[in-house]
Amino acid sequence: MYTACLNLEGKKVTIVGGGKVAYRKAVALENEKCDLHIIAPSFIEAFKSLGPEVNLVYKCYEEGDCANSFLVVAATDDYETNQAVGAFCKRANKLCNVVDNKELSSFIVPSSFKRGDLMIAVSTGGASPSLAALIKKELEEKYDASYVELMDVHRRLRAQVLQQVEDEMEKKKILNHLATLSLEELKTYEKSHFGC
Repeated sequence: MYTACLNLEGKKVTIVGGGKVAYRKAVALENEKCDLHIIAPSFIEAFKSLGPEVNLVYKCYEEGDCANSFLVVAATDDYETNQAVGAFCKRANKLCNVVDNKELSSFIVPSSFKRGDLMIAVSTGGASPSLAALIKKELEEKYDASYVELMDVHRRLRAQVLQQVEDEMEKKKILNHLATLSLEELKTYEKSHFGC
């Protein structure tokens, strides 16, 4: 498996399913500014909490429902429907995650969290999602909310260094040094070097 972060902004994403798993996927995808369509004959109550830009399509899945989608998630409680979605996407060369079938999936979704621009993802390749969740929880405690501000300062400093330092080796040396500093040390560095 190749690890990547996808920019889904403006792209059509389809979830097939209206239960708890589909809802969890919808919540995660809703924040990605994609054109989100969710297909199911019925939806659990929680789907009402999704924003108005999410399209709930009340129908049973039919082959071709995902034809114009960039990315598809099959998350029903019906094995045959999930298989049909996965098989269609495989033939149509679509990015597809079938929640109960790694073999039909062209990608898996790791357990992840964000702290500003910092994104940390953990995967066991499907061997133990519970272990991945446990490791994620430990990392969330280590990389707490203070990392949001830390990432903001790093972004500003990197932009300043890239703009003002011409020598490539010197840029790399400075950026590597900055990565070792605490938040307070970074703020001091920023103030003394760039007057911010």
